[in-house]
Order: sequence, then C-alpha cells, then structure tokens
Amino acid sequence: MKIYISVDIEGISGVTNWGFTHEGGYNYERARMFMTEEVNAVIRGAKKAGAEEILVNDSHGPMTSILIEELDEDVVLISGNKKILGMMEGIDNTFDAVMLIGYHGRHNTSGILAHSYNGSVVSEIKLNGRVVGEFEFNSLVAGYFKVPVVMTSGDNILTSQAKEFNKNIEAVEVKKSHSRYVGECIQPKRVHKMLELSAEKAINNKSVIPNILEGKVELEIAFMDSGMAEGTLCIPGVQLIAPNRIKYKAKDIIEAYKIRGGLLTLAGAWMR
Repeated sequence: MKIYISVDIEGISGVTNWGFTHEGGYNYERARMFMTEEVNAVIRGAKKAGAEEILVNDSHGPMTSILIEELDEDVVLISGNKKILGMMEGIDNTFDAVMLIGYHGRHNTSGILAHSYNGSVVSEIKLNGRVVGEFEFNSLVAGYFKVPVVMTSGDNILTSQAKEFNKNIEAVEVKKSHSRYVGECIQPKRVHKMLELSAEKAINNKSVIPNILEGKVELEIAFMDSGMAEGTLCIPGVQLIAPNRIKYKAKDIIEAYKIRGGLLTLAGAWMR
C-alpha cells in the first residue's frame, strides 16, 4: 500500500500567528518540530494499517519546514520550493490514498490563519463557479489521478469545510478557532494519539471516493487589488472580468492548478 501525505503548517496544533510560519519568526523552529511530530504520528497510524511506502511532501511556504532528521526513517520526503505541482508535487496514480495534514480554512473564513495559497495576493478562488481553498483544490488534483483523500487535520473551520466537500473523510480537529489569531489548541501528545488512530482508521475506510472534476475547468481568481490582476494579463487566455478578478479556461484540473501557481507568482510580483 502506497500513501501520499501533504503537510502544511497553519493547521498544526499550537500554531496561531504568523510568528510560527516563516523563517526568522520567533516561534518558527517550534512550529517546525510540532509539524514534524504530527506527520510522524500520521505515519505511525498509516504503517499500522499496512502502508508499505509513504511519500511526504513538505507543503508550507519555502517547503523546507519539516525536520528530515526527525522524520520517520521509513518515508521519503519531497523538500524545496519551485515545484510544478506545489503542495501536490509527486502525486500520481500509483498511490492508494492521500492525507492532507496541518491544513487550514480558505480565505475570508473565520479559521486560524485562514488563506488560499498566498494570503497577501489571493482574496478568492473559484473552480467552475464554486469557491475553493487549498484543501478542495488539492483534493481535486488527487482526484485527477483517481486517488481519494482519506484524511485531513486542522482547526474546526478546516474540518467543517473538508466534511462539506468530502463527507466520509476522516477529519481531525486539533484546535478550535476563537478568531484569526487565537485558537483553543489540544496538547501535542494528545494530538499525536488522535492522529495516529485516525490515520489507521482512514486507510481502512473504504467509503471515501476520489473527488473528481472531469473535463474543462473555469478558474477564477480574485486578487487583493487591481494591479495584481492586471499583472496576469500577459498570459494568453487570461481574461479580466472585474478590476481585481480574472478567469482562465483550462483543459483540465491539472492545467488549472499549474496556471494558478504561475498567476499567483505574477500577481505577487506586482504588489506595491
């Protein structure tokens, strides 16, 4: 059995402000350890359920946050930025299940540190008219390869959004949002037990099916300001539909995902 794990940091227990999330932040090194320990707990549960091969993709910011020297020795880690498939780098149809760990709610919702890929650039993302965040978009990338997302973890806002999108998923609430920068966090040792048990249960849950979006995909992105939207118009096929909003018609979800990455990079370069 082959398992794919994508790990972000904002949905890790104990992480409640940006000081935990970036290099040089006063709590970043602590958050890196929290993140590594949570994924190790998930790995233990997956191995108990029969996983023989596990690929972990570091999916936060610089994508070098996981402490490889502290990671379970039986797994392989994808580390480093500038990935073509970003948070889903390495996914293909050889995997049996996907787990999205340490995830967070989408932008403009009440979750802890809620955002959609780049909180300084993106206000909203839609796929075929439906608002999505990182959890939903990444799930659809897995679905393209016919692989189900069987487990996720994060705050109560993330788990609610995940259940709305994938009702049979094992969604582990490791903290409760009081506000954007305040959370009611479960102690890490208890979180590890929860994640280990849930990972084992998730892999044995045969009711979860892949989230598949077939055919052409209309990608719509609202940026934080009009200049960012204007900065993406050099890409053929990008249409301006409002001062800060563009759309792009992709042949499939993978093209939509790849162009999203490029558009966000361009828009970010146009920030004041």
